[in-house]
Amino acid sequence: MSPTTSSFASLVPLVALVGATPWADALGPWTPVPAEDVRVEAEPPQTDAPVVESPKGASGRPAVVPSAAPVPRKPASDDDDERVEPALPGTDAAAVNNPAVAVGEPMDPHLPGFKPWEVGGFIDVNYAYNSNNPDNHVYRGTSVQPRTGEFTLNHAVAYIRRDPIPGHFSPLFEFAAQGGPAAEALVAYEPNPGGANGKFAGPEVWKHLSRANIGFRTRHGTEMVVGLQLSPVGIGIHWSPYNWNYTVTWQLNSVPYYLSGLKLAQTFRDRHQVQLWVINGWQLLADNNKAPSVMLGYTFTASEKFNLAEYVWIGPEQADMRPRAWRLFSDSQAVYNTERFGIGALFDVGADPRTDLPLSPWQMWMNGAVFSRWRVLGKVRTWDMALRPELFWDRDGRMFGVPQTLISAAFTNNFRVFNNLLVRLEYRYDHSTSPNGFFYRGPAIVDGGPGLARDQHTVFFAIAGVFAHRFGGKRG
Repeated sequence: MSPTTSSFASLVPLVALVGATPWADALGPWTPVPAEDVRVEAEPPQTDAPVVESPKGASGRPAVVPSAAPVPRKPASDDDDERVEPALPGTDAAAVNNPAVAVGEPMDPHLPGFKPWEVGGFIDVNYAYNSNNPDNHVYRGTSVQPRTGEFTLNHAVAYIRRDPIPGHFSPLFEFAAQGGPAAEALVAYEPNPGGANGKFAGPEVWKHLSRANIGFRTRHGTEMVVGLQLSPVGIGIHWSPYNWNYTVTWQLNSVPYYLSGLKLAQTFRDRHQVQLWVINGWQLLADNNKAPSVMLGYTFTASEKFNLAEYVWIGPEQADMRPRAWRLFSDSQAVYNTERFGIGALFDVGADPRTDLPLSPWQMWMNGAVFSRWRVLGKVRTWDMALRPELFWDRDGRMFGVPQTLISAAFTNNFRVFNNLLVRLEYRYDHSTSPNGFFYRGPAIVDGGPGLARDQHTVFFAIAGVFAHRFGGKRG
């Protein structure tokens, strides 16, 4: 997700296997119920939103493939030994402030007993077998599962956040700390302003920060947030337990996983949201030049099951800040999701006028992917499958450093053993059209060197423990 190579990862399709319903969509649209105010005594109505990788949606919360709208959960009986939440714990947090997940979520639902605070986290451990067995154990091109050929404590995250109280002018707050190879890889291409002598910036400064932002939302749907925020571009997020597939697309590794700056958003009639982002740059906490970039977003929830989103990026991503050198980029997303089945698609196209090269060539890339998920078995303990084919055309090597077309397919089995435990098994195939190869193989671990592979078969076995607890109830 750096300007030259994309080592960062995103469908926030929550592969969270749901209990009573399908996947818990990272906070799908609320269903308003009559109520004058927020009452701490009342038990917050829980919702059954299918967890899915969805486009980042209109509510300003992240988008995993938008899942079906939340359905009131049936209260569990006192003698129920299998009390399992219908949604994966922490689904809301995975999506918060990510306009691609809950497109068009009503901003003033007047839900009684709403608890605005949440604390939680997850631990993701995996073992990956790669047919190329690279000596450096690096899975080239991704920051979400960067290690292969070993047992890896891939990613550990702990967070606390405050959501707005429905129907009130409310503050927003989010902080998440992280560690592990996925955390290191995420910020690997952060620039050090001033070069080797730069201070107070760079990977060593930022690598343990996953999210850190503050802001507010009004009762009429106006939102302002500043800081390190989840990017709404693409389907999926860097927190792998909340995606349909375990690994992410090449597309998600070529767009920002996070953005640093200001977001302004306004929701209209619960279905439409427009956004303005003014940020340092393309997945940058420290800017690589002296000017910000701008992104415009629009999300539309046509129904509880169908969401659309469009993002357009304009701004300088090189040392040359003249308008003729600005990056142009478009990300289009569409998702249809029900309890038992979901399907999503995205299409990206981008271009950089490289004024730093002779004749100032335009470097272009294009990407398309289709996401699907379906429930196989279960209501309490569940088994879901997900299939995702993808094609990424990197004509000039702008995103991954090699002129090529990347063809990929991933097939994932997701087993929700307990409410807080996910077991996942995924097979993934990748092919590069580069005649010199792209994937690391054996001792061939130098980019552009001899012996690189054109094909790659990988099997992932992963276990994720996920925790989330909501609290608070003070009037906002």
